[in-house]
Amino acid sequence: MRGIVIRNILRFITLIVVQILVLNNIYLGGYITPMLYAMFILMLPNRVGRIYTLLIAFLLGLSIDVCSNMLGFHACATTVMAFCRITFAERIITRGDDVYIDTPSIFSVQPQYFIYYAALLLFIHSLVFFSLDYFNFADIFRIIISSALTTIATLLLVIIWQMLFNHKKQKR
Repeated sequence: MRGIVIRNILRFITLIVVQILVLNNIYLGGYITPMLYAMFILMLPNRVGRIYTLLIAFLLGLSIDVCSNMLGFHACATTVMAFCRITFAERIITRGDDVYIDTPSIFSVQPQYFIYYAALLLFIHSLVFFSLDYFNFADIFRIIISSALTTIATLLLVIIWQMLFNHKKQKR
């Protein structure tokens, strides 16, 4: 139990540092902004309570906002993502089975289910973020394109991150 908590604290700090120092400086083609920090919400253990999940997501987003000099866009996007995660984690990852999964990852569940789960939640996160960022109905196509491309870029980074740091196969 203590190992999982320490691992998640280190992942929290590492993802914030990587996002702030590296990924916040990447803005490809005016549409793609990788948001790897959202992976922390994807990989939270399922046994974390709903209130704690929302609180952790808010603190994660707020940390990124404070360090990026934003207006709460990340905090709102991660909180909405965490709210949706509560429902989607049970339906997509475990498919309603009474299976305990310590940390959802591409190795702990079927890869296609994890990719579907991650893509859906990352798209929701990006859609909320870019809706708040542009905040104009005239930019609806830009919001959708930015959300889709950012989701793809972030999903690729999540898969690469898991291949590099979660290489040990876990029990299914």
